[in-house]
Amino acid sequence: MRLREITKEDNQQIKHIIQKTLSEFEDAKQGSAYFDPQLDYLAEYYTEQSEKAAYWVIEDENTGKIVGGGGVGPFTEEIAELQKVYFLPAARGQGWGKKIIILAEKAAKQSGYKKLYIETFANLDRAVRLYNHMGFRQLEEPLAQTQHSACDLWFEKNLV
Repeated sequence: MRLREITKEDNQQIKHIIQKTLSEFEDAKQGSAYFDPQLDYLAEYYTEQSEKAAYWVIEDENTGKIVGGGGVGPFTEEIAELQKVYFLPAARGQGWGKKIIILAEKAAKQSGYKKLYIETFANLDRAVRLYNHMGFRQLEEPLAQTQHSACDLWFEKNLV
């Protein structure tokens, strides 16, 4: 498997992965990424957001199929957000989440962000453990600018 930047040819596959994963964990709710309008054109969405955004996919080199992905984008002027990190079961537990977080942190630092923010669901146990392991601290409430009101856990990490 290989990690690479998203292309428009990946849009439907990654949309399917995001929605399938949220459905699998019963998190396909209004106010979650499941209903984000940009899922149909995710590659273009990240390109249009400027050099302060990026999205990566994990591609199975044997089949050419996308098995997961994640990205980073602007949240506020000083805060970047880790976004849409989802994997099919075959890609879980192999360190891809950690690799995407490392890339997101590096990209956010290079763009001048001071913090990295994450919104997630408490029932995504593996993701929550990973965020804790990677040095994120849990917040008591979401940041005011949140667009994903269905999420019930929020994390932040200082980048400076």
